Amino acid sequence: MYYVYILKWDRYYCWSTNNLKRRLLEHRRWKTITTKTFEIYDLVWYYVVNTYEEARELEKKIKRSGHIERWTLKDGFLKVSNI
Repeated sequence: MYYVYILKWDRYYCWSTNNLKRRLLEHRRWKTITTKTFEIYDLVWYYVVNTYEEARELEKKIKRSGHIERWTLKDGFLKVSNI
């Protein structure tokens, strides 16, 4: 199982992973280059797919659209209230 997830602070950011809990811990511990300079963020949405290829393709499609927040309104995305 793979996840495409969206984080939000002043903007929305999209990534994919095969282990969502581990990846969020890495973000929170500043182990990732992309979020190292940000202090506060929230996981707001995630989407579950079966394969790595599906996850990467969806991530690319979301990023290319230029409107990440619009994707969170589509069916299948799971909104996170508290994590």
